[in-house]
Amino acid sequence: DWLAPTLEAALGEVFCRFDADADGAWSTAELQSFARTCNGGDEFGEAELSQVGEFTTDGHGRLTRRGFLEMMHLQTMARPEDTWADLRALGYDSSLSPKGVPGSSGAEAAPSEKPESVAAER
Repeated sequence: DWLAPTLEAALGEVFCRFDADADGAWSTAELQSFARTCNGGDEFGEAELSQVGEFTTDGHGRLTRRGFLEMMHLQTMARPEDTWADLRALGYDSSLSPKGVPGSSGAEAAPSEKPESVAAER
């Protein structure tokens, strides 16, 4: 299983949104900005930060778009409710349409939902 195209597209947009310097990799500051948005203002701890190296990074240990997708895929397969919580915090509804993001609207997803759009056969 890999990410469904709609989820991959939404996560790609999320990656670009937090890649403040548009260099294709998240610095620790960019990663922590993502964490604060998804976790009610809380940043990742040292253990979580060290796990980033398990995913695709650039030559400087910074999380790439591919690595971010790998990280979110792992989370989605293990804890889909956490992915939905992140997506809601990031402004997406249950159809993965942006809401609460400038220029968008939509309804909120239920935390227990695991629609077919979350994972797709690869």
